Amino acid sequence: MIHICFCFHDETGHNAKFIGTAMLSLFENTAVPPMSIKVHILHDSTLKENDRDKFVYLVGQYGQTIEFYDVEKLCAAEIAEIDAYFEKNPKIRWAISAFYRFFIPLIIPKDVEKAIYLNSEVVVNLDINDLWQVELGNRVLAATPGIANK
Repeated sequence: MIHICFCFHDETGHNAKFIGTAMLSLFENTAVPPMSIKVHILHDSTLKENDRDKFVYLVGQYGQTIEFYDVEKLCAAEIAEIDAYFEKNPKIRWAISAFYRFFIPLIIPKDVEKAIYLNSEVVVNLDINDLWQVELGNRVLAATPGIANK
């Protein structure tokens, strides 16, 4: 099973379409048997029921699975600690949702040994299985560079 994580915060109501597009490109370009990708959505209270239903529908159309995790409930203490830090440093601009990806190891089930985090605005144009097969050895994190707009 390939585990894919997205972090969701959508004050404006426009972020869901980007995650939907990322998921669609992931499913369209990954040649894996049915039920072999599990999408994990780490979200907060900005996830609307309508958008959640669309994600469930999309994943179901490709025979994959999805799980939702309310970060505000599951990591309340960690969020309060981050909030306190930034209250002491008001000149630093930040959004709490930028930290959701760091909560992945705290939130997803402990039996998940590896997961790929994708930004919401990514378009997957290759088989994600190739990235999944990269051996990390004793490293806990790997990253790829983004493509800069010129």
